Amino acid sequence: MARLTKKVKLGVPRFLVLVLAIAVVGIQYPLWVGKGSNATLLDLQDQLKTQKEKNAALELEITRLEGEADSLRHGSEALESRAREKLNMIRENEYLIRIMP
Repeated sequence: MARLTKKVKLGVPRFLVLVLAIAVVGIQYPLWVGKGSNATLLDLQDQLKTQKEKNAALELEITRLEGEADSLRHGSEALESRAREKLNMIRENEYLIRIMP
């Protein structure tokens, strides 16, 4: 029996390798530099942290204002105190004396 000694070259054309390499780089580029990159992710996480801190401060302010509104709605004493301080209102037979520094 005669052996076949001819080698068959089954290589991939260089052009195809180049096209595949460019495709891989094109797919990876947005992950490193574009909209979904790691730097963008870190920036968004910082923005989220800052916004959560602002929200917490605003929630405390809302709670304080709700308490003040409830006391003004239900307590005549708080309403009277507020009127005296802010509007300089007085009762009958009272005198308002201001001492200027």
